Amino acid sequence: MAETTTPHRFLVKWRHLFQSVLKLLLLAGDTYAFIFCVDRWYPATDFHFWGYVMFAVLYVIVLLAFINMYRCFSIGTLRKRELVIGAFIAISLTNLVNYFVICLLSKYIVSVLYLGFICCCQIVYSALLLLAANFLFFRLRPSRDALVICAEDRHDADTLRKFDYLRESYHVQEVVSESDPRELLYEKLEKCSTVVCGSVDLALRSELVKYCFEKNKRMFVMPQPDDIILHSSHEVFVGDSMMYLCRNRTFTLEQLIIKRLIDIVASLFGIVLTGPLMLLTALAIKLQDGGPVFFKQVRYTRNCKKFTLIKFRSMIVDAEKDGARFTTDHDDRITPVGRFIRRTRLDELPQFFNILAGDMSLVGPRAERIENVEYYCKLMPEFRYRMKVKAGLTGYAQIYGKYNTTYEDKLKMDLMYIENCSIMEDIQLLFQTVRVLFIPDSTEGFVTTTLDGLGKTDEQDTEKHSL
Repeated sequence: MAETTTPHRFLVKWRHLFQSVLKLLLLAGDTYAFIFCVDRWYPATDFHFWGYVMFAVLYVIVLLAFINMYRCFSIGTLRKRELVIGAFIAISLTNLVNYFVICLLSKYIVSVLYLGFICCCQIVYSALLLLAANFLFFRLRPSRDALVICAEDRHDADTLRKFDYLRESYHVQEVVSESDPRELLYEKLEKCSTVVCGSVDLALRSELVKYCFEKNKRMFVMPQPDDIILHSSHEVFVGDSMMYLCRNRTFTLEQLIIKRLIDIVASLFGIVLTGPLMLLTALAIKLQDGGPVFFKQVRYTRNCKKFTLIKFRSMIVDAEKDGARFTTDHDDRITPVGRFIRRTRLDELPQFFNILAGDMSLVGPRAERIENVEYYCKLMPEFRYRMKVKAGLTGYAQIYGKYNTTYEDKLKMDLMYIENCSIMEDIQLLFQTVRVLFIPDSTEGFVTTTLDGLGKTDEQDTEKHSL
């Protein structure tokens, strides 16, 4: 049954209060632990009272910045594992920053042992707090009844089925098609508090937006490329009329210069820092089967320019002698060493040389192989929009997507970056990349091995979900 208005309002107010208390408990506990550590084990930073207050303020500011970046307070949205991983990274980075501050104040390199111990205690405390909050959230807040409206051919059903991940928050009552009679559709809408709208006709979507706005119903909309471009527009006033301005540009000249300088410095630093690791990886690959260490492949970058991407080889020699194939789960072409370096992303390290050469950037859309891009552009011409910027080592699609994420979803994530790109956005995405290392399902393979098979799978899914 749909929620009544009064309990709904009460729960919304309670939720905000709940999140505020959660933030205060987490921030207070972690900050107290850090100040206790500084006061007890780092006497070189012996402050007066107001000195500790200022240090605590600095700690809270840095911790809040990382907590917001990793969405640690997204109770009810992120999975429990993602909440804990986010807290782990946020606390670790915050303590690392403040460790350098302690060293500067002490004027020598202090022992990291005590701060490391406190960091472990903070992580355990924060994880338990977040898990308890997650448990209470779903026990005290009833799920919303949702109606899912698919396109007529149900091609978007697989994407909308991902609401199963949010089943504790949203209970899908029924999945209907946009071709259903309007009277029947609105009759079902009356019984639900949430509407999930797929790739339906624009006229129907406009009706649903107005209906949900008038009825105060929550609405999820699957965006199209045009929507993402408009979403990133700026409000301007022409006389007394408001209009949306779509600048349709990426980086300014100044930003491009700064971005390139960051790429050069970061890639050189990355090569020096990971050099020993790359040597060990190369040795392991060579000892595995005696084959070549590197895998090279021609791919697209900015303005459809072709370049040769370099990675550590993770598959057997001549893995694609019978033609290009997608990687699947438990793919027998992946070597034991290759499986490890793919899971830990060590196979991506040689791309620092691509970045240094100027073919790639640290942040940007994933470099897709030539035949994939040409095939995807036939299915969805907007896919070529991804080549408005350089291919990147990391980006929205690499962070929030998986290896087998659909090309439509990859385009939407990459387009979101292109429309909002900035130096600060790049820095934020670089920090968020750390999170990917702790999420193994981001390397999940395809269920098919070829582009033709991908097309057949899409057709089968459409038939399977049709009325």
